[in-house]
Amino acid sequence: MRKSVVVLVSVLLLMGVVGLASIPKDTLVIGANTGIFITLDPAVCYEVLPSVVVMNAYSGLFKLESIGGVIKAVPELAESYEISKDGKTWTFHLRHGLTFANGDPLTADAVVYSYKRVLKLHKSPVWLYESLGLTADNMDETIKKIDDYTVQIVTSKPFAPNVVMSILAESWGGIVDPKVAEAHAVGNDMGSKWLTDHSAGAGPYVVKLWKRNSMVVLEANEKYWKGAPKIKRVIIKDMPETTDQLLSLKRGDIDVAWNLTPQQINSLKGNKSVQIITTPSQSDEYVGMNAGWGPFKNPKVRLAVKYAIDYKSIIKDIVGGYAINNQEFIPAGYFGFVTDNPAPFHQNIAKAKELMKEAGYPNGFEVELVTNTTERRRNEAIAIQADLAKIGIKAKITIMQASQMYSKYRQQGIQMIVAGWGVDFPDADALAKPFADYRVHQLAWRLMWYDDYAADLAEKAGFEKNAAKREQMYADLMEYWFLNGPFAMLYQPLQYWGVRSEVKGFDEAAKGYGLVFDLMKVYK
Repeated sequence: MRKSVVVLVSVLLLMGVVGLASIPKDTLVIGANTGIFITLDPAVCYEVLPSVVVMNAYSGLFKLESIGGVIKAVPELAESYEISKDGKTWTFHLRHGLTFANGDPLTADAVVYSYKRVLKLHKSPVWLYESLGLTADNMDETIKKIDDYTVQIVTSKPFAPNVVMSILAESWGGIVDPKVAEAHAVGNDMGSKWLTDHSAGAGPYVVKLWKRNSMVVLEANEKYWKGAPKIKRVIIKDMPETTDQLLSLKRGDIDVAWNLTPQQINSLKGNKSVQIITTPSQSDEYVGMNAGWGPFKNPKVRLAVKYAIDYKSIIKDIVGGYAINNQEFIPAGYFGFVTDNPAPFHQNIAKAKELMKEAGYPNGFEVELVTNTTERRRNEAIAIQADLAKIGIKAKITIMQASQMYSKYRQQGIQMIVAGWGVDFPDADALAKPFADYRVHQLAWRLMWYDDYAADLAEKAGFEKNAAKREQMYADLMEYWFLNGPFAMLYQPLQYWGVRSEVKGFDEAAKGYGLVFDLMKVYK
């Protein structure tokens, strides 16, 4: 407690008395809305911004890196690994001499403990482990220590290697110090309450302080196995109002503004004290049509809607140009992304009307278009409503709270929707299943697109070991999905930040944001 008070006082002095215009060279101050912070426990945390803290406070067997524009899982604590001939048994060999930030040795026991901890606590990230066939019931047989530096995992099926590695590379794959976690355990929580605002990892940073609605403070782990980071202290200051972030960035009171609007970020163009950093976001924005409802049962009607939408205007006028005109469900930078023609649809009203006529709806029809309360989504719904009117479709917009909308969506109760989808791990399988395989009970199922050809292809591609064959399977699926699927993909968002000019390496650190953010690459 006394140590935390000392940290808080020193940080407050830095931010208040000294003045943030003189932020030290080894300190990074980020202004962000931290309202989404719930926990920093790697077995529980599932939100994007808090995951930035978690993935920098913990290390896993693998980590995600952007290599040549493609996000890949690469060995981190695992020096090497082997996969059995049947593709189910993975043997990981740990680096020797690893330690946690407090100096405790990091061995196979900690890896086994951490993976079983995710399964035992059974919080939000657990489904990813369970998707590999690892469960609380079978974990003693499927997750084993072979020796101090060797761990073995047995998956239920021969998944494509990138699927397994990518899941283990995410923040929920962070290795926790068992000694520290158990020392703070309350009942059966395996230290989860304490780890809500502390850390016990081997990453480049240590969580020193989380003062709710005020700040999160990270300090450099001088024992990090790759060497200590150049930035010794990272302060994430809670600034819910974007205007406060913008003004503070201009004054030099913060180094990074995390949540600016498109208009605010564009206002910084030409400001030599600030750089604008952008990177493709790991998410999709789409229109969904319920293939089990009325006119949308006909693929020609769904195709007509895809040709009725003015995608370029939405990107230009609603999101200020901060989006990629990518109409695939696989984001740019992923294995399986088809580079030849990622946006085959553009507004063609004559073609859309012809398709409506061929489908038997020359005079259109009425439909309810649902979205949530965010300003961007409301504006997108209004633009799509106007586009649909050009081909006779009268869309009535209904705005719902997100929780209400998704509850109705999950019950297949929505005719048409404007929504988004975030990627869980960087592999085409993480997108193909939700968007094309109704059997996994995600997006395709919610829109009642019971297409066995698409479902079979999505499922088979997830197990294909030959990369070239697998890539072709996704290309075939995408071509079929464009013509038959119940989705009109609007765009892939771009994530953007306002960053002071003296901050270097932020663009490299941010590549893959949403799934990865590497503070080790930031310096001044």
